[in-house]
Amino acid sequence: MIGIEHVSKTFGRFPAINDVSLDIAEGELVALLGPSGSGKTTLLRIIAGLEHADQGRIVLDGVDATNMGARERHVGFVFQHYGLFRHMTVLANVSFGLDIRPRRSRPSRADRTKRARELLDLVQIGNLGDRYPSQLSGGQRQRVALARALAIEPRILLLDEPFGALDAKVRKELRRWLRELHDTLKITGVFVTHDQEEALEVADRVVVMNQGAIEQVGTPTEVYDAPGTPFVFEFMGHVNSLPCTVHNREITVGGIRFAAPEYQEVEDDFAVAFVRPHALEVVAPGTDGSLAATVLHELVLGPTVRLDIRVEKLGVLEAEISRIVHDELRIKRGSRIGIIPRHMQTFLSGGNAGPSVRMEERRDAPPPTPPQMPKGRTGRPLSEIMRRLSGRRD
Repeated sequence: MIGIEHVSKTFGRFPAINDVSLDIAEGELVALLGPSGSGKTTLLRIIAGLEHADQGRIVLDGVDATNMGARERHVGFVFQHYGLFRHMTVLANVSFGLDIRPRRSRPSRADRTKRARELLDLVQIGNLGDRYPSQLSGGQRQRVALARALAIEPRILLLDEPFGALDAKVRKELRRWLRELHDTLKITGVFVTHDQEEALEVADRVVVMNQGAIEQVGTPTEVYDAPGTPFVFEFMGHVNSLPCTVHNREITVGGIRFAAPEYQEVEDDFAVAFVRPHALEVVAPGTDGSLAATVLHELVLGPTVRLDIRVEKLGVLEAEISRIVHDELRIKRGSRIGIIPRHMQTFLSGGNAGPSVRMEERRDAPPPTPPQMPKGRTGRPLSEIMRRLSGRRD
């Protein structure tokens, strides 16, 4: 088990990690997901003992490891760019961690060689032990790096963007293989990635980080289907942000009203509704309850089609439809269509999450009039609302 307790780390004046706490269960595989500069790699290196926190504690299997060095923590670390020794064979690279152990705990040469060969078989490159790293593909080198990390029989396996240097096809193959390997070994693992698909496919839980803090922790399904903040919604795949108003327990988006009883204590406010491209239903123009739109661009991707569309008062949105719907409506650039948001999540201007609204709650509405803001408040443009929601500053 890994316990991260109120950890902070600053480089100069830059706060890389800001009061982060997280518990990782034994045998769990967790993804640290976030954009560049979010603090995920720094946190991983602090767990490994390659960096030391300014504040807070790291607890490994109930033991305070805050002041332990990397070797004392008994963790395996896989670097993004492999870190293999070019002058050593694959077999020698894998056994290196065993070769440098103190004499009293070092296995015999025969046992070290046997262990290295077993690991090469485990990572499915058992026939490459006599080659050098320069003679391997990127995917093969990454497997060697993983075998080397496993050679010391670590209690924790840490991976820093392990597939970031590989092409898309190899990356996908190794993601599936890593998940299967983890299920076989049952070792506690933490890996860093900025690839949302990678985190959702491989991890038991996803930790979304932003600006040195944790935005949300949950299973892949929870994080994707129920983002807790606007940042998580925008980071976890494509999303449209729609300006809307809240009034009298209803949300109005582009002339369509949605029941919102959760907002019963909100008199008047502006909000943002987030809707995924696949949750925008595209219908024939003039369909009851739809918003009028114009197709700006279409991109056919096999069975699916992505559309860039312009909706009056809402701007340019992205929709994703099936090839069947695309052909039935005879959609092309310049076509007039209707759109209906089937599922959306709202956030008030202060950042508080509102209801997750589905279309069955929709009621047609006449063109809305802007709500009268309470005394002392002024309306804010959507760009400013979005900056406040996501925590960004100009």
